[in-house]
Amino acid sequence: MNAVKKNKGGKLNISQATKAVAAPDGFHWMEDRGRYFLMKGGYAPHAGAIEEAKFKLVSHKKSTKK
Repeated sequence: MNAVKKNKGGKLNISQATKAVAAPDGFHWMEDRGRYFLMKGGYAPHAGAIEEAKFKLVSHKKSTKK
């Protein structure tokens, strides 16, 4: 079971589940201080380069207004 983080005041439910996303052909991901950037050029091991970026899954909160 995946716990859901309560996002006070936000409009998203943030799950602990993640999805790994490969970069498109001709690009690779770079990670810097917990953020992902897309860089031109195929993947080759070097500082900060990663093959897949892992993102948390979110869903929209259901509105209770009528």
